Amino acid sequence: MGRTRTAPAPGTVGRDFTMAFASCAHYEQGYYTAYRRMADDRPDLILHLGDYIYEGGATSGALRQHLGSEIVSLADYRRRYALYHSDPDLQAAHAIAPWLVVPDDHEVENNYANMVRADNSPVLTAAQWTARRTAAYQAYFENMPLRAAATPSGNSIQLYRRVRWGTLATFHMLDTRQFRDDQACGDGTKVCADADLPSRSITGATQEAWLLDGLGQHLSTWDLIGQQVFFARNVNASGAMNMDAWDGYRASRARIQQGIIDRAVRNPVVLTGDVHASWGNNLKADYANPASATFGSELVCTSITSGGNGTATTAIPNGSLNPHLRFYSDRRGYVRTHITPSQLTADFRSVATVTEHGAAATTARTFIIHDGQPGLADA
Repeated sequence: MGRTRTAPAPGTVGRDFTMAFASCAHYEQGYYTAYRRMADDRPDLILHLGDYIYEGGATSGALRQHLGSEIVSLADYRRRYALYHSDPDLQAAHAIAPWLVVPDDHEVENNYANMVRADNSPVLTAAQWTARRTAAYQAYFENMPLRAAATPSGNSIQLYRRVRWGTLATFHMLDTRQFRDDQACGDGTKVCADADLPSRSITGATQEAWLLDGLGQHLSTWDLIGQQVFFARNVNASGAMNMDAWDGYRASRARIQQGIIDRAVRNPVVLTGDVHASWGNNLKADYANPASATFGSELVCTSITSGGNGTATTAIPNGSLNPHLRFYSDRRGYVRTHITPSQLTADFRSVATVTEHGAAATTARTFIIHDGQPGLADA
């Protein structure tokens, strides 16, 4: 039993609405209190941006344990979803609102890129790896709210899609795993010139063209890009960046950013998960020049549980090197947004603990994005 709703009719604005988004819910690393607090907020829509399940085997001494060893077969993946879906806090979040979902890597295997594995653990032949990916996509389709268009075909699945909320918002949901080139320089956080190669893409050429075409149609007041990994530049003192994020595909990011600018997209907002921390970022035409134009915003949700309780830290890592990064929090939680024709209000919600039941959710920071004024404004 649950609550759902239909989107406004095409061509109508509809009423203002509340959307929450989340990612990274490792069952072994905490209780799903943040899902319960999302349900308490009674949002109209919930987005999940990946790592809904984790593929690893049972961990000795974990707060609560996965069943069995690392999952590989279709039966394994089905059992893992059944375990996660047994959680009453997750059930409450599913019951309160419709969900719009895309996976990241752990729904299949950590840091995979297209048909390339990050490592050979567990040891699999090429055929066994293909079978594992096929099983993972099949189980994802069976257990998540996807329409028939996403029915898997062999070891592929149609995940990127556009969902319109009347003329108020358009969700462009991306798939940054299935079509990406292998991470540059062996993955990890590195200084890597190969990340600038024009031939490299995190979305694949077809999806990149699809995204820019949709953004150029100006279908709504807000263009919300739901995707998995950190979009804005984030460099450390040695010049290293995360090769699994968009920093590892800089030419791909530059093409999309320039496409947004060239198409005069009014209110582009990137919604991101993956990194187990909250971030609020301004998107810049040239990250090396702090005075360059801000053309959009990025809201990064922290994890539901992954990483454990976190800390009270709010100092932005390498903030002086990345002045476009406006906010950071190491706590677990989610982002709650309220969207109207004139502004998008983003509340970064956090819980103090996930290793104990029942923590309250508090708002660590609120930003406003005003219609036609790109970038994060203080509330």
